[in-house]
Amino acid sequence: MEDALGAAARHAGSGLKDLLTELVAGKLTHLVALDVGTGVVCLPQAEVPEGTMLLPGSFNPVHEGHEEMARRAAEMLGRLRVVNADKGAIDVETLCSRLEKAVARGNRILASRATLFQHKADVFPGCVFVVGYDSYRRILDAKYYAPAGAFEGSSDEERQAWVITALQKLHSKRVSFVVAGRVDGDGFKSIETHSILKLPEELSGLFLALPDFRNDISSTALRAKAAHESTA
Repeated sequence: MEDALGAAARHAGSGLKDLLTELVAGKLTHLVALDVGTGVVCLPQAEVPEGTMLLPGSFNPVHEGHEEMARRAAEMLGRLRVVNADKGAIDVETLCSRLEKAVARGNRILASRATLFQHKADVFPGCVFVVGYDSYRRILDAKYYAPAGAFEGSSDEERQAWVITALQKLHSKRVSFVVAGRVDGDGFKSIETHSILKLPEELSGLFLALPDFRNDISSTALRAKAAHESTA
């Protein structure tokens, strides 16, 4: 059955580059790009219902690891709607190319200027963000929440308080995170094996582990391979 986004897209024009230009200029908060059988169609400022699952990333390039993580998280949560998120703070030509490639693989792409998760939660309250372990570490990094000029020289207690306060604000927006494990130089890490911060009971459901999944595909390695092949 076609959902509301698909139905709306059938009656919308494309205008991908023009809408991305408006997004980068700050005239739009977000847009959704998808293919309903007629090529890439964009919906500016489309409503993103609560419970929608978002996979944030720059998708440079989009690859099987991203898509499998989204599929597995959708199976875990029982969601039927999967919308991927991309950042708007890059040039229009690059953003246009990435969106077209990702949509061509059958994905729906939500492009947004919101970068930090505090901003994402403001624009997309009630959504579920699917992230990897590296993003989980960044979400719990106090440097993103410290008052200007206060991070250097701050105590561990102060840093933890900043993080907890930020997480409480995310919780108040009814967002949550599904976290996939990752292999790095120190082996496999997940929120179950390498939890970073003990959370108060009220925040215990903010982060959920994506079981039996590991994302070892490196976007950096794929970009390096593509660059090498283009010069070979």
